[in-house]
Amino acid sequence: MALPISSSPLPPDVAVHGWAALTVRVAWTLSALRVRPRAEVLRDARDHVLFHLDPGTPLTRAEDLAVHHTRALVARARRQTLRDPWPQDIEMPLSHRWRKALDKAMRPLGRAVFRHHYGYGRPLDTLAGQLQVDRIALEEARGGLREMVRRVAIQDELPLDAWSPERVDRLLTRLAALSVHDSPPLDEVAEGCHQEWVQTCPRVDRTVRLVRAGVVTSEELVPPAWAARPSDRARVLAVQLHPDARAHLEALAAEAGGHAQILDDDILLLDGDEGARGIEVLTMAAEIGRPKAEHVRAVLLEGPGRWSKLGLLGPLTGEARHKLRAQPWGVVEGHGELPACLPPPPAAGRWWVGVGLLAIVTVGLGLWSLQPQPRPVDHPLDVAFTPARGGVWAAFDTDEEAYVTLVRRVGDRLEVVLTGQDAADKASFATGDGAYRMHAVADGVLVASTDSPVDLLGDMLVEARGAAEPLEDLAGRIRSYDPGADVAVGYR
Repeated sequence: MALPISSSPLPPDVAVHGWAALTVRVAWTLSALRVRPRAEVLRDARDHVLFHLDPGTPLTRAEDLAVHHTRALVARARRQTLRDPWPQDIEMPLSHRWRKALDKAMRPLGRAVFRHHYGYGRPLDTLAGQLQVDRIALEEARGGLREMVRRVAIQDELPLDAWSPERVDRLLTRLAALSVHDSPPLDEVAEGCHQEWVQTCPRVDRTVRLVRAGVVTSEELVPPAWAARPSDRARVLAVQLHPDARAHLEALAAEAGGHAQILDDDILLLDGDEGARGIEVLTMAAEIGRPKAEHVRAVLLEGPGRWSKLGLLGPLTGEARHKLRAQPWGVVEGHGELPACLPPPPAAGRWWVGVGLLAIVTVGLGLWSLQPQPRPVDHPLDVAFTPARGGVWAAFDTDEEAYVTLVRRVGDRLEVVLTGQDAADKASFATGDGAYRMHAVADGVLVASTDSPVDLLGDMLVEARGAAEPLEDLAGRIRSYDPGADVAVGYR
């Protein structure tokens, strides 16, 4: 009888065996960035790191990458651009031999600079006061550390002679956080055990400091029994605006609603699960030219990640710009080209010419003097209605002093879009060229221009809703209320 064959065990995942070390490194980095790593923030930042790490990543390499990804996440959450003059350095894994060589060669003052300046981030002036040492001596010790790491790197055929002092300092900061030996369980360290490791292991040293500061607890250093690695997936609509159109980025984000994040002042990330809404917003924006279609491009992304209070977690934020570069302007991936701007509203000059001719004919017939003259319109409207996108576009122009009222009809309901309580209220519909444009998903739209607010609009709406043509009835009521009003109604 054949013996049963058991499946081979899964390879170790750094999310499990490195859980405590990664938690400490992420919490330490957040604290250094002046971010209080409360439970939710710490969880989100750690998940962001784990979304980027392959399961088989060596622990010390994973800790090093955790710093990079945490800094990038915080910068994006703060709407900052993370400027890195040497982005290629993070691809260079740290050598344990370098750290051991430094430990062996350092003198007491150099060791203090290495641990406190590079390890804890303390300025030399602060360190000079704490150690009661002249700053010049600390600068000499720092220069000695720079030369040490340069000499050690040359042995690995990595000449650092051309590196600036700032670039070498960043390498020393990474080395100061490197633990070259397997440390004891950090949850036990958090409970007060293994204190003899504090002076020799940066991982243990930082654990003790974070626990004493109340930043992490021993419970947070124990991986969950199930699903230590996050398994969420996200769909994202990434939108990039041309430099000439970046002023519209905030407006697009507000109009899209839901999850939205702005990156580097030219990219907008929208929740891909609500992609239809995002594409609708881009389409409507292109139709009114804010921004124009040729100033927009967008792609759909899917991969590991989820939305949080810190923004989108996971690698999709980094993939967005790379994929957008290959997308032509004016095109949304999977949707096609964005529409061109709608044509401007037709000029009303010919209509006024017709009115003038009619007046001349009327005077010629002697009827003008026999009929009561209506009150002239206070603020004439120039309106063009265009059915489109499941509703009606209303492109209109009027005097700056005019109060504008906008009402839409949806089925048998009348809904107020704008109650002109101030002449400046209509500015929210300005197109930038002195005119105004509004789109309503509706069966019809009413535009009214008056010399003062229509105070009884609420009562008029109630009375007009029962009419066969509610918008026409409302237009008549507004004209009766204000004989100088100019009112126009359009339908899709």
